[in-house]
Amino acid sequence: MSTLRHLLIFYLAALTAFLRVAPAAGDVDPELDIQYSEEQPLAAESLLLDIAGMPEGGLVAVGERGHVILSADGGVWQQARVVPTRSTLTSVAVVGDRIWAAGHDTVILTSGDTGKTWTLQNFDPGRQQPIMDIHFFDAQRGMAVGAYDLYLYTEDGGKTWDEDFINEEEWHNNAILDLGDGRLMIAGEAGFTYRTADGGASWETIEMPYGGSMFGIVSSGETCVLVFGLRGNVQESCDFGDSWQELDTGTELTIAGAVRSDGKILLVGNSGLVIERQDGGAFEVHKHSSGVDFARAIELGADRFLLVGEDGVHEFPERSIDDG
Repeated sequence: MSTLRHLLIFYLAALTAFLRVAPAAGDVDPELDIQYSEEQPLAAESLLLDIAGMPEGGLVAVGERGHVILSADGGVWQQARVVPTRSTLTSVAVVGDRIWAAGHDTVILTSGDTGKTWTLQNFDPGRQQPIMDIHFFDAQRGMAVGAYDLYLYTEDGGKTWDEDFINEEEWHNNAILDLGDGRLMIAGEAGFTYRTADGGASWETIEMPYGGSMFGIVSSGETCVLVFGLRGNVQESCDFGDSWQELDTGTELTIAGAVRSDGKILLVGNSGLVIERQDGGAFEVHKHSSGVDFARAIELGADRFLLVGEDGVHEFPERSIDDG
């Protein structure tokens, strides 16, 4: 799959939505033709766009055609059988014993049995606004953001979804970072980031030094955040967005996802890009042998990571032949 197609799937999935009439979010229309994701033997090798760990152990990853795959240890994967969508899933969130997944067609699903079966909570293909990220604060309160300023929130575990706006210009909202105490930041397109100090009741727009799109945001150190995106651009703020510093990553490849653990950040992106950075340190650029576009990463422990993107799940560091 080309880099261009990946970006279209991951980010610009609704180019035809400039002229639209947006119906209200919330209950699923019973007259919609809901199709279930098809079981495929190679689902674990299809395009995957997000991955998350579960509190009791195990992993869940989501991707194209409504694929949800599950693993106990990151080695062997099985496809969930009862998933009521064929829309591309871009994001997954886990709180306690409940999982939510979201994506194209403004679809939101939930599972209460560690991902084996799923229930449809929201589905609105007519508005042509893909969800880019979903986040839950607890089992009841959550939010989802996406294309053309899509901003949905729930206070009943996703049974109903209300909507508001973050930016009046309808720029894409791409990724959520929860900093605690009601402070949230969202990475967006066209050189804008957004912040709230009241849990999302009100939002402030921040104009960034770089005017391109930012696809993700991650904590860095005790007080800093990194936003990252097109052409290897990374910007850092240590004062909740009041000021920003542009950092030299050593690459012009697009960065799509990141994970932080034990003072270390791993960023992943197009054409096999993997970047390591200790908090406050320099960037160390690697090239994964697969050469595929990566969307997200998760740490498995002992400095071992799983990366998801084209062709499913990959490992970093890569195992040598001697490792078996």
